[in-house]
Amino acid sequence: MQNLDLLDPTRSRPIPVAYYPARSPSKGWLLFSVGFGGARSGYAFLARAWSEMGLDVAVIEHVGSNLEVLKSLQRPGMRAAELAHLVGQFVQQGPELEERPLDLLYVRQQLCPGARWAGCAGHSFGAYTAAAVCLRAAWQGACLLSPSPPGNRLSGADYAQLQLPVFVLTGTLDSGMPAGVTYQDRLQAFAALPTGQRYLALLEGADHMALAGVGLQVGPITRSLTQLTSAFWQSLLEKRPPQWPECEVETTLAV
Repeated sequence: MQNLDLLDPTRSRPIPVAYYPARSPSKGWLLFSVGFGGARSGYAFLARAWSEMGLDVAVIEHVGSNLEVLKSLQRPGMRAAELAHLVGQFVQQGPELEERPLDLLYVRQQLCPGARWAGCAGHSFGAYTAAAVCLRAAWQGACLLSPSPPGNRLSGADYAQLQLPVFVLTGTLDSGMPAGVTYQDRLQAFAALPTGQRYLALLEGADHMALAGVGLQVGPITRSLTQLTSAFWQSLLEKRPPQWPECEVETTLAV
């Protein structure tokens, strides 16, 4: 893994990137947008798995909504529910709704401008970012982990315009971030996607942070996520329907 410190001069905006080179002759590129409060050092379990299958992977940190920004919202004695409410307010408005997708477009322009195969993915606020950038440029596919429901940053009409293969992943405990959002709400994002190229995986017992690889005893969940997402990307590379693996955690799949 290599840390790259990019700078978009048109916005005077730093873009920290963790680059995982393909471990075999490159088949294409994947750009991953981290969630609110996330850093480029996160989500390494996914980046390593995807690089092992022959993809160049860039994990992108967004300086306007990274760990430093999250820390600035916290106060001594603040409860988790209060923080979730503040995060929810932050991600519903403000410049990051525009800046984050521009980060992905700039990284693509700098690292893989001529790539014939490029996919994008993201978790939580990063799922918004990945979906939003798919409305602006052509991609071969997208993985949305813990996406927000329609009406929460993206409308149902926005999701309906995603005319590409999209894989939505969430868990039965994936609730509360932003405040009030449940995993059933996240399923509405899947339902709003066009039929024919949409896929869903619901992981039993997976909460919001477990989908980012954070928490105790998340090994079975992270291994299941790497297997599922790798199967999705492989199906796109080979232009065939996905062949889903047996996962360590109980998983409900839908199309």
